[in-house]
Amino acid sequence: MSKFATILKNVEIINMFDNNKKMITALALIVGVVMIASPLAFIGGSDNADAPTLGDASAANGTYTIFVYNGTGWQSEVVHAYDGAQAVQATSFWKEGDSMVDRATTGAYPSLNATYGDITTFNGKTEDSTNVWNVFVYVDGAWTIGNDAIGFYRCFDDYASNWQTANIALQYGADATSVPTSLITASQAKSDITAVVNSEDFAVKFHLRNMYSSVPTINGVITLDNGQTLNTTNLASGVTITGYGSDAYLALKYALNVALQDNVVGEETIPVNGYNNYSWIDTIFGLGTVQTQGLDTPSDWTDDVYVYWSQYDGNYSGEGSGQLSGFVLGAYSPLTGAHEFSMVYAEVGMY
Repeated sequence: MSKFATILKNVEIINMFDNNKKMITALALIVGVVMIASPLAFIGGSDNADAPTLGDASAANGTYTIFVYNGTGWQSEVVHAYDGAQAVQATSFWKEGDSMVDRATTGAYPSLNATYGDITTFNGKTEDSTNVWNVFVYVDGAWTIGNDAIGFYRCFDDYASNWQTANIALQYGADATSVPTSLITASQAKSDITAVVNSEDFAVKFHLRNMYSSVPTINGVITLDNGQTLNTTNLASGVTITGYGSDAYLALKYALNVALQDNVVGEETIPVNGYNNYSWIDTIFGLGTVQTQGLDTPSDWTDDVYVYWSQYDGNYSGEGSGQLSGFVLGAYSPLTGAHEFSMVYAEVGMY
């Protein structure tokens, strides 16, 4: 294991003892570095203990049809929710005492669950050694066996195509190896995918600043909110740009990836690839995580310094104190008020 990996593995423990040191807390929220302290998480400090709540039925969310097999046929309900897990819970089939894996762990150091939405008990029926809740999803015009982590299915047209669905079916019984014919021929209408449009509902404002000497590679012509064209000079001073998406990561890519040229490179695998959660940032404008000091002392991490993108809630210039975000961008949605973030590329020491 590398020295840096060993450091990261102990970051959460360090934070528990000294969460007032900005440098150490910042390490726990490196946008461009995976958090090895938890393979499922992008971990925040104790000030970010509450997992963001997404997509209650009162928000401007998408539309789902949830199908449930009652033993003789399929019943369905249309609900409004952000993701598949919330959609299932919004139906009348969800009973008191039902349970599924939560979106995030609780406590001082919450992390995202890679099995979010995996059902234990639904409609009063609990999985056991013989019976499970089989998941089927309608993707690309056909029913297919789905992933148990139904919380990662979303009904928005900018989301990954293999996780994009507005129709989820649940059947209790033996573990299915194929889609039941009765579901394929079910007469109930299906919901359509929700279009993401350039409206306030889907708008996210980003404040970007490069505070390090590395020269960014800006692909294409990017127009900022003030009408200026993005360049290395104004990026060093700080710029603001608005993007649109069903989550903040997709909004950032919308804002910066122009003319089929990628300025944002991140983790596209849903929900997680190794230690990297969906939307973990690799590079922005070619700038990623680099160790700048301490390479000559591999056994001593206290003199290490890294430069990376840090992610903050709201408008933060990089000067003074800012509120580091608790999760990666893909964990937030403008549909529930996550409309503003700051991304600052700067050096942070590990001491």
